[in-house]
Amino acid sequence: MPRKSSRRLAGCIAIELLRLSAAAADFQAGFAETGSAKAVVLQDRHGARAVFAESDGEVTQAVADFVAARLLQTYELPRPSLLLRGAGARPANSEDLLTAVAAAMGKLEPAEVRFGGGSLSVRIAGRCRPIVGPCAGGDVVRGPIRAAFRMTEPAHGLLQRSDPLRNYPVQAIAIGRSVVVVAAGGASVLPAEFAGKGLLFVPHANDSETPPDDPRIRDAIRQVLARVGK
Repeated sequence: MPRKSSRRLAGCIAIELLRLSAAAADFQAGFAETGSAKAVVLQDRHGARAVFAESDGEVTQAVADFVAARLLQTYELPRPSLLLRGAGARPANSEDLLTAVAAAMGKLEPAEVRFGGGSLSVRIAGRCRPIVGPCAGGDVVRGPIRAAFRMTEPAHGLLQRSDPLRNYPVQAIAIGRSVVVVAAGGASVLPAEFAGKGLLFVPHANDSETPPDDPRIRDAIRQVLARVGK
């Protein structure tokens, strides 16, 4: 066989193997890091996505709203599918977050997701990237992505006209059939009634303010969990 034909055949075989590998994978994923931000994007077989973006600055509700609106406009990414997490006292850089997510969106390739020992991670071409907790072992995750999000106004007494009404975000992202990531703002803790249910809890998400220990917040957690089938 002529050398040129053999190279063409080898190229066709490689492309076909890559296509079959992508079709066989439960997820595709992309990872990127830009300036003060990093992002992991997951996509299931049906095209549903979950985006986990983290800044080394403080993600206020205003920052989260701005980034979510831009990603909805550019990628038609539903708000429940975007989890933004921040840490530190200085303001988060919105453009770094957007750039990291955009770069990760453009790098989707077949991936393996693993969950166990309090961690959720993704392996792309043999490289492990943490999503929640450290990169660790665990079981392979299979199944679709489902997400739910709601803003909740806690109970309050009589307010003056000048008193602001405060709403707090509560979010759940189910990855496959075995893991649900629950997120809330500020230095939140997962209420005791939800302990031991196989949930990964992420504080400082979508808001820098900590919600009060309030029945409406607990009810919001139950509602977002029900929406993702937990």
